[in-house]
Amino acid sequence: MKPNLIAYETDASLIEGNVANVLFPKNAEEVKRFVIAGNNLVPRGSGSGLAGGAVPIDSIVLDMSKMNKLIRVDETRMIAEVEPGIILDELNLELAKRGLEFPVNPSSHAIATIGGMIATNAVGSRAIKYGRTSNWVSSIEVVNGKGEILEIGKADLMEFSGMEGITGIITKAKLKLIRKRLRTASVMKSLDIVKIIETIKKLKAISEVSMIEFFDKKTSKIMGLGEEYHLIVEFESEQGKLKGLEYEKVMGIRDSSYPKLAGEGYSVIEDPKIFLEKVPEFLDYLERQDIPVFGHLGVGILHPCFKRGDKRIEEVMLLTKKLHGQVTGEHGYGLSKKKFIEPSDAKLIERVKKRHDPFNKINPNKVIDTKIKKEKVKKDIAEESLENFEENEENETINNKEQEKLEIKEAIHEESINNADDAEELMKNNLNNGIEEENGLLKSNENNEIKELENEK
Repeated sequence: MKPNLIAYETDASLIEGNVANVLFPKNAEEVKRFVIAGNNLVPRGSGSGLAGGAVPIDSIVLDMSKMNKLIRVDETRMIAEVEPGIILDELNLELAKRGLEFPVNPSSHAIATIGGMIATNAVGSRAIKYGRTSNWVSSIEVVNGKGEILEIGKADLMEFSGMEGITGIITKAKLKLIRKRLRTASVMKSLDIVKIIETIKKLKAISEVSMIEFFDKKTSKIMGLGEEYHLIVEFESEQGKLKGLEYEKVMGIRDSSYPKLAGEGYSVIEDPKIFLEKVPEFLDYLERQDIPVFGHLGVGILHPCFKRGDKRIEEVMLLTKKLHGQVTGEHGYGLSKKKFIEPSDAKLIERVKKRHDPFNKINPNKVIDTKIKKEKVKKDIAEESLENFEENEENETINNKEQEKLEIKEAIHEESINNADDAEELMKNNLNNGIEEENGLLKSNENNEIKELENEK
């Protein structure tokens, strides 16, 4: 194998695969050409996925990193049009100059691409207020497995968002934005998990709360916080005690939780979603097994971490099902968890997959088991696409002047759903659904209880 292809053998899941080739498309037309010419194509953003969704199995990898432009920003409508390879942090740095931001905030925000976030329907730490990535996407441009370039509106979005790249390759997206917020934070702690759960319920009723991050005793100790349960609570107001540099510091602690656990050997991270009332039972098992855990407990997503080869991972998945939870809250099924997918969900996904990718060209055997079908293609197209457009960066230089002259499509063609039953069912059974809505306001005496918890040692 060529040395420069080795990096594509795996993603953040650490599952190892095999690369046949790496291609660097520059626009939707090139993606279309590659799809028409090839088979077994794996789209890849930054490779930050944790379920093996970008791991190649003797595959051609389509590295989308060259399609990384912020095409335009409509400040009045608060819409940004972007290419899929743009990094979230880089996007938000540009948007901040206009007083805007994209609010979904996965832990991998420093490297996560927008295309990958849409494909996995990413959640992140601010899910309690902003939900999932799909909530903030107004339309996408995709190339499906038939080689068609499609404009997809809200009605059909879930046939691609959350499908982990098995139905099409995202080539452009229109994102909804918010005004950049002032944020503060508070750190709360207790030895009593029941009290922690009660506090979370009260915090969820406060409209200014945008993040509730949980750390168990073991994780807290590893992070240098002390051996107690901890909550990092973010407010979009002055209500938090930590402001400015202190706020940035505590957010840095939050972002460093997984890297620190990985440094201790706990490099395999899972993402079960548990009902809040079932969390004490779930945590009791993890503590007895000495398994560290942290997560977005405001929406029930937890991240137990394991050492590689730990046989208890499957036990945790089975316990999650026993507690009527979801085995994946945000990472997706990819390769690592597809055996746990519900049969009814698998059948629905298979129908959507066949509709958009009948020859199973794109990301085969991810999420559900599929067989690669051979399609006869024209030799001249195949040779042009798969030989002359390889990973050689010199051949992939973009003609910026011509690219800038391309007319941006203003009108989004939103077709009626051809398969209404499938689309409606997919919306309801989206593998990554279930974000809990905030409701009501906290009474003044409940605010006092929270302040008492902040002072508790």
